[in-house]
Amino acid sequence: MKTSKSMMLLVGFLTISTMLLAQPETNIETTKMSETLYHFKVTTFYPVSTLASIGPDGILLVDPGMEQSNTELMKVLAELSDLKVTKVINTHSHDHHTSMNKYFGETAEIVGHAASIDLMRSDLDVLVEWPQKAFPSWSIESDTSFVFNGEEIRLIPVTGGHCKDDLLVYFPDSKVACTGGVLKSGSYPMVDFARGGDFRGFPELADKALSIFPRDVTFVQSHGDNFDYTQASEYVKRLDRSIPLIKKAVASGKTPQEMIDENILSVLADDDHAYPNRRFWIQTIHRGLTMKNNGVKKSLTAPIYHALMNGNGTDAVKTYRELKKSNPEEFGFNENVLNVLGYYLLGKDRLDDAIIIFKLNVKEYPRSFNVYDSLGEGYMNRGNLWRAKRNYKKSIRINPENQNGIDMLEKLATL
Repeated sequence: MKTSKSMMLLVGFLTISTMLLAQPETNIETTKMSETLYHFKVTTFYPVSTLASIGPDGILLVDPGMEQSNTELMKVLAELSDLKVTKVINTHSHDHHTSMNKYFGETAEIVGHAASIDLMRSDLDVLVEWPQKAFPSWSIESDTSFVFNGEEIRLIPVTGGHCKDDLLVYFPDSKVACTGGVLKSGSYPMVDFARGGDFRGFPELADKALSIFPRDVTFVQSHGDNFDYTQASEYVKRLDRSIPLIKKAVASGKTPQEMIDENILSVLADDDHAYPNRRFWIQTIHRGLTMKNNGVKKSLTAPIYHALMNGNGTDAVKTYRELKKSNPEEFGFNENVLNVLGYYLLGKDRLDDAIIIFKLNVKEYPRSFNVYDSLGEGYMNRGNLWRAKRNYKKSIRINPENQNGIDMLEKLATL
């Protein structure tokens, strides 16, 4: 079931599987920041910020966004200029910033942090199946600047806050800084432990990043509205003050829910309705303080994917069994990984292999309603309606509130 816990997990970690087939409506709000610089707030599944420098050297894009927004973004660019995109900068390697690289990589130079290439080849990103042209051809390892459309552009790599491949992009003449996931306003950071992010040094890192910019700068964050220096300063202070409060509560043995119920961050000024909110931040720090390696385990997705690419579903099951026997604690075994791989295979029209993976998930997690729901969808796509009905019914017996299963059974009854 694509609206299940597994799909919510993917959206939460800003990954890719739900986007393989979906075609959401795209809305773009355009703001002119300076003579050559434009800001696009591109909303598909959620808002993503894109910057465009347009002038005699062509078009430079910072974080061109998700590939689902490609058509609409190109329409907006065509209205502003008949020039081509000649350079693309990624503030980090999350696919909602990089998936458009493959459309520009043949003719444009792709610029990113030196760590981005390895991250784009790991974990769930293997399912994106990046072509070589989508990877950065210019890797940034230290502070770098160049001139484009008559304006200096500064690239400043930072490591260990949001991800290990964050890149600040600063346009001094326009007084605009694109800060990705490093600086923001209103809420708390998204820390991607799996990509080398960590909360421990985040306040110092964010404060150091803030010190680079003048007080009249306009900040552009990855998701959400632009903000000013004062809002960024408040954000840095919030990080600095919140972490000791949460650490103290963890040391006293409090659970995340107890901290949330006691509202231990109520003394801080924030927008608790924004995401990531207090609940997420408390859970993030608790995870980092109480779990080995911040709760990060090796990717199970990558080895199973390679088994599928070199063979079939049976080979993937064999790889899964071998890893579970030899490295049960080292890899992240859970139903979500298998569910995502099954839907990946459905999207590739490898129906028999998808059913094999869904059946493995049923065997591994027989008490989960969602694994039967997904297997039902696999059988339905395969044309085996009797088995599809049987699995949807099993899913509903486990979870009578599974509306997707109810709806699918009603649909199958008419076939």
